[in-house]
Amino acid sequence: MLAHAARVLEPGGVLVYDTVARTALSRLVYLGAFQAIPATRIMPRHRYRAARLRPPAEVAAALATAGLTSEDVTGFHPRSVVALVRAVLARKAGRLRDEDLADVVEFVLDPDHEPPVTYLGSARRPR
Repeated sequence: MLAHAARVLEPGGVLVYDTVARTALSRLVYLGAFQAIPATRIMPRHRYRAARLRPPAEVAAALATAGLTSEDVTGFHPRSVVALVRAVLARKAGRLRDEDLADVVEFVLDPDHEPPVTYLGSARRPR
C-alpha cells in the first residue's frame, strides 16, 4: 500500500496516517476490548490482528522503503479512560456513532512519549 501511495503522491506531497502501536496495552484495547469482549466489542473480529500492529520505527522503515520520508509522529490517547469506556459502551448500545467518539472522548496529542496505543504520523515524497 505504501509503495502505491508513494507512486501517486506528487513530489513534495504528504501522506497522513494513523495506526496502532504494537504494545501490550494496544493488544488489550484493540484485540481484546474492541473485538473480543462481547460487552465492549465495537468492531468486527479480526479487523485488527497482532501482525498488523506496528511501532513507529517499523512504519518509518516501511515508508523509507517506499521512498517516503517519515516526518511528524505523535501518540494520542483519551484524556480520561473513564470517558473512553463510557463512549465505547454508548457506541455498543447504539447511542453514539463512530464519528462522534472523538468529541465525546476528547483525545490528547502526546508527541513527547512513545505511543502506548495509537499514533498519527506523516511522510513526504521528496521533491
